[in-house]
Amino acid sequence: MLRNPQGSPAAAGVVRRVVRAAAGEKSSSDTLAGLSSILGEDGEAALKQKAEEERIEKEVMAAKREAATALAARQEAGADSKSKVVNRAASSDSDEVGEINAAQRGLAAISYLLPLLDGLKYSKFLLMQFPLFGLALLPLKPAIDVWYSLGFLQIIVFFALYLGVVNNQGMNRYVRFNAQQAILLDILLIVPDILTRVIGGLGGDEGMLMGGPGLEAQVLLFNTVFLYVYLTSVVGAGSCALGKQIKLPIVGDAAESQIR
Repeated sequence: MLRNPQGSPAAAGVVRRVVRAAAGEKSSSDTLAGLSSILGEDGEAALKQKAEEERIEKEVMAAKREAATALAARQEAGADSKSKVVNRAASSDSDEVGEINAAQRGLAAISYLLPLLDGLKYSKFLLMQFPLFGLALLPLKPAIDVWYSLGFLQIIVFFALYLGVVNNQGMNRYVRFNAQQAILLDILLIVPDILTRVIGGLGGDEGMLMGGPGLEAQVLLFNTVFLYVYLTSVVGAGSCALGKQIKLPIVGDAAESQIR
């Protein structure tokens, strides 16, 4: 009786080798497919990552451009606002000058004659040291003659300026402000007069005639007071002639705070 060759051990071994080989081929093909699929996913992921990086870079560049544009716009707006402020200030100055007529300018300028004429008594040492300085006072000679001819009536001029101009709410504020500065300058002249009497031992100028440190202190005081009053009065009157409003040193802030 013949035996089926497939049932022989040799045939079984052959069959197992064939099945194993086939299984090996299938396993290798599955491995290669899986490897190729893995490599394909990595390549796709790399492409996606590169695209994402490019997108982010584009967004960053766009954000930078927007920031630069916004900064340039702010700088341009700041320059425009500054130019508008300058133009507004210039226009306001021109409007202020336009609103002040010649009579108001003249009244404001004349107000400074009060401290200037009252301060002439402190010019004696300066005129003795520099006689040519008297030429600067020569245009004021008519006003000086009239002023000293008034005598005690000078006080009336003071109160007329204070009550009729400074406290007159119907008067232009520009005129009132300059008149107030002139009034304060005139009031300040009381201080050197008191200091002079203190230095002279309540003896006025007679206590200074013997010379020494007292006389030197008086000369320095008189010259300083007169030059301050003279320069501030000239500057104040000149600014009024031009229609400008200038705050004088020492008295400017006080005058502005008192004018409403």
